[in-house]
Amino acid sequence: MDTIQVKLVLNRKMGIEEFKCIERYINNIRSPHGHTFCDVLDLRDEYSIGVKISYPRYFYGNNVYLITTSMECFQVQNTFCEEIKTWGFKEIFLERVDIPFTYIIDDPYMDFNSYNRIYCLMAIVHEEKKKRGTRKMYSDILSQNSETLIYADSKTISAYNEKVTIYNQFLNMQSKLDEDTLNVSIKEYPDLKQRIRIEASKRIRRNPFTIDNFKMFDIIIHYLPQLKKTILDNLLDFEIIDNIYDIEAINLGQLLYKAKELSKINYEVFILQNISRIYDYEILRRALGMTIENIKTRESAVTVVRRILNNYSLENHIIIMDVYSKLKEIENYIKNFQIV
Repeated sequence: MDTIQVKLVLNRKMGIEEFKCIERYINNIRSPHGHTFCDVLDLRDEYSIGVKISYPRYFYGNNVYLITTSMECFQVQNTFCEEIKTWGFKEIFLERVDIPFTYIIDDPYMDFNSYNRIYCLMAIVHEEKKKRGTRKMYSDILSQNSETLIYADSKTISAYNEKVTIYNQFLNMQSKLDEDTLNVSIKEYPDLKQRIRIEASKRIRRNPFTIDNFKMFDIIIHYLPQLKKTILDNLLDFEIIDNIYDIEAINLGQLLYKAKELSKINYEVFILQNISRIYDYEILRRALGMTIENIKTRESAVTVVRRILNNYSLENHIIIMDVYSKLKEIENYIKNFQIV
């Protein structure tokens, strides 16, 4: 669980001075752990305001903390509801829910950027499933390392109904925290630099809650299955992924035929010329199977190609071997993820 966005409705009209007082009050609500965890977003109209509530900040002060139980969510909601009661709010509209899935990179030689082929395959799946959606990558200009990827169901990202954001949580925290706080967070959560954050977001349209009803509303039961489905259906549909592998193997096979017609093929040159099209070693292995009839020649070519790609992977810290199994690993993690 990460954040939610709510609209609070007063039982009376609110002037600008009262709004400023409420804004200061809500922004300074502290959890029993001593942390602020709410941010007033805007004044919607003379009766209502928008507020963002961070569940991790309630317990730790920043989003490095991982929510693991529904009881933690209830604690956050209970404190928030008790604090706003005195201002005369009568209703809460739940507007947005963000639930993160934190995948840990298990290879010390790989980092967030190493998964670019996986992000790309996810984008191809998303394009197939959400043709009117958008897929954006934000990267550092100088290093060209990817930092954040967004898969939204609308051409205008801010107008999304469902969205998945994948980002480097270490860089995200580095941009938000001062150096001392960041170092303390790393010491307490040493896996921070290995975290790939897969955050699913959903706009909510439902009837409002009373303040007391919202305290015990189980957001996890209602929205975790839906947001899992958003990721699995729109980024990790293996019927589409399998089809991509088949099509790309044929495409690479055709390129191999053309290369052979010109001269004796140099596999290292061929790979470097087409590296952006090789999403996985397995795709190139299949292409070789399609284009080389002689078994011994084919086996020799596969050995050479595997060695070249393995070296490329190690030198560039890029996952290009066993990409399919990594996709399956992420799929299994999402499927089995639970907040109890």
